[in-house]
Amino acid sequence: PALAAVLHEQYRGKRCDWCFTATAADRPQRCGRCRMAYYCSKACQVADWKADHKIECSTRAPLEKSLAAAGLAGHDAVKDALLASRCARSNMCKQNTVLSGALADLESIDSHLSSVERDQLQRISKVVAALPGMLPDCLGAQDVFDALCRFQNNNFAIVDDLFIAVGAGCFPKGAALNHSCKPNCLLTYEFTPGQPPAQIVRVMEDAAEGAELTHSYVELALPAWERQAQLRSVYGFHCQCTLCSSGERAALDALLVSDVAGTGAVATCHDSCPIAAAQPAIPERDEALRCADALVGKAAAEEDAERELRLLEEACSLREKWLHPKHLEVASLHAKAHTAAMAAADWQAAEVHCQRLVDQYLAVYPSWHPISGLQMYTLAELKEQNGRVADALSWYSRAMAILRLTHGERHDLVESLRERLQEQR
Repeated sequence: PALAAVLHEQYRGKRCDWCFTATAADRPQRCGRCRMAYYCSKACQVADWKADHKIECSTRAPLEKSLAAAGLAGHDAVKDALLASRCARSNMCKQNTVLSGALADLESIDSHLSSVERDQLQRISKVVAALPGMLPDCLGAQDVFDALCRFQNNNFAIVDDLFIAVGAGCFPKGAALNHSCKPNCLLTYEFTPGQPPAQIVRVMEDAAEGAELTHSYVELALPAWERQAQLRSVYGFHCQCTLCSSGERAALDALLVSDVAGTGAVATCHDSCPIAAAQPAIPERDEALRCADALVGKAAAEEDAERELRLLEEACSLREKWLHPKHLEVASLHAKAHTAAMAAADWQAAEVHCQRLVDQYLAVYPSWHPISGLQMYTLAELKEQNGRVADALSWYSRAMAILRLTHGERHDLVESLRERLQEQR
């Protein structure tokens, strides 16, 4: 279980503030005092009251006002303040630290803070400590600052079944796992009514006795130099995992930024990219890519899904003419076009773009990655919708092989997938 967790603001009223499960759309239970916290059940409301809400019910609104007055307006500052104070309070209870781990188990980034970062964390700490009742008498601003320094690089995005972040949490035991760009573990989260979110460490590959268990701290779809830059910037280390040290993905990484012929980098703005630019410069190509960017911007402002899709597909054609099929900018555009096609109920177009996404994910992710499995499931549904039943059955089977591992045999997604397979057979 989490030492402490906070639901993201955009899910307030849509998910339970205690267990994070989706609330009934027509009747979420709301705190009658502050009217800011929502629950899926009375049991969750009582549990949260005992753990945190008894304190935060009267202090949440003043906290937000005080942070704004200190120049810290916005949901991120509120999230950090709530998570830090919850961690500090929870850390005082031995029963909590036995189950979740303690703040002391986390490495502090105090010595690595810039002057700007230090000032911001200190201001949050002072605001929290100054609010009457927010902390026990034995805790003060330094304790909040210490919590912020310890969980800032060790907290986790709590994701739902579709791997969309719905909250943030501090899991000291999970933070003990080291990073690898070629991980053998996957972190998932279990939402159980009446209980706080729980982190599940799933070992996705055979591991010999004594082998280190690792997961990835960064997006694996990125080329090595971008992963390395993120790890240095955010976590302060240079990755020397087997994937980075062996260079086994170097050829693929080059294609993620290459021109259509794979001769050099095009349309990448990352300063650390080691791939030489494609030569010579081609004015027609550069103009086409600028035009594609403009079309993407125009599509983002379009309210009609069908018109948005047409603009995105025009941009796709331009990028695909000049960029490699595996280029990150091409994949990004197919993701946007797929979303627009689904919104427009254009199932043929949705299938085309979904297929391109599946191809991309199979290239950049481990074979067991849930993002691939979820996209395969969508592709199978689209193929079935479009009358390609045999292809649908094949993709349903491939999705099942992944999702039964990443989500568990009894998960609703897996049960639904199993029913689809039985129907098709």
